[in-house]
Amino acid sequence: MKKYSIIKADIEKNKDDLLSVQKRNLKDISGERYVWNYIASPHGNAHCWLAREESSGRYVGSGSLFPRRMYVEGKAVYGAIAGDFAADREHRAYGPALRLQRTILSAHKDNGLEFIYGVPNKLSESLFLRIGYSELGKYNRFMKILKAEYKHKQYLPPAPVTRIFSGIIDLGLKGVSKESRYKRPRNVSVEMPAFFDERFDLLWEKVLSRFRVIGERNSEFLNWRYKESPHHDYRIFTLVGRKQYIDGYIVYYIENNACYIADVLFVDAESIRYPLFAEFILHTRREGIGSISIRYLGGGLLARQLRNFGFFLVREEDSRVLVYSDKTSPLTPFLLRGDNWYFLEGDLDI
Repeated sequence: MKKYSIIKADIEKNKDDLLSVQKRNLKDISGERYVWNYIASPHGNAHCWLAREESSGRYVGSGSLFPRRMYVEGKAVYGAIAGDFAADREHRAYGPALRLQRTILSAHKDNGLEFIYGVPNKLSESLFLRIGYSELGKYNRFMKILKAEYKHKQYLPPAPVTRIFSGIIDLGLKGVSKESRYKRPRNVSVEMPAFFDERFDLLWEKVLSRFRVIGERNSEFLNWRYKESPHHDYRIFTLVGRKQYIDGYIVYYIENNACYIADVLFVDAESIRYPLFAEFILHTRREGIGSISIRYLGGGLLARQLRNFGFFLVREEDSRVLVYSDKTSPLTPFLLRGDNWYFLEGDLDI
């Protein structure tokens, strides 16, 4: 019977050990990402653990918690994303993965964290539920088709038919879309800033009270999360109102001629919601992009807005958001309801 020990890793001294385990088991692992996600976050350094096989002294598994400043019923608290969970294939049947996650779970309070959340893969999901995580709900993807020939061709007629009639189909898609009837109000303009400035702080302060559970979205965090990220070339689209204040923004990236929305935030008024989405869709269509998609878990306001603009639910994508919060915590009743959350792609460590 193999024996393992679980140790709390030092993110500086054990950097090579952590990266070695992760590179053997996970995708898109690099030293640049490590510095960004483990050390440079404005919410604090990552907390990491390693599983060591006793007979060889070799590290065969790892897991991390990435702190996030969250607001629950308006109160600022620290939660954490459970991520970079890895175990070498030849050791997965012997229990280090389970011991590793139980150790992490039992230590989160000692590290100043009130709760943990994440979107584990299908292989890990049952393990997380087994040790005490609860399911918040499905992490749904909503999609809007802009052009007939695009990545997800399964939603349109067969390829030869689509190619022949793509121009007609594109005109039809455009004609039935809500944004095609949009006219820009006089007091509205669009900007695409290079970074997040102090105007984003004003927007964050203005809208915070609307949410029951949400991750912090001030300019410091947004610049770290999106402009310093090593993974995507994130772009910022903003709706600007009177006095040049930002009334709403969308953060997105383009990949394989598809647009992926990572974050969206806006003042809750129809006079802002409608122009923000209409302007963004028109902008994306002018860029020749084939589709727009967004992943979301939360209350109905954003989902209704997406459906109003012709987004549909991609049902075959079935990821789930899980959360762990101690039963004795006064926050738990709020945290265990998925419709209390405002959770988008940018709320995960990518």
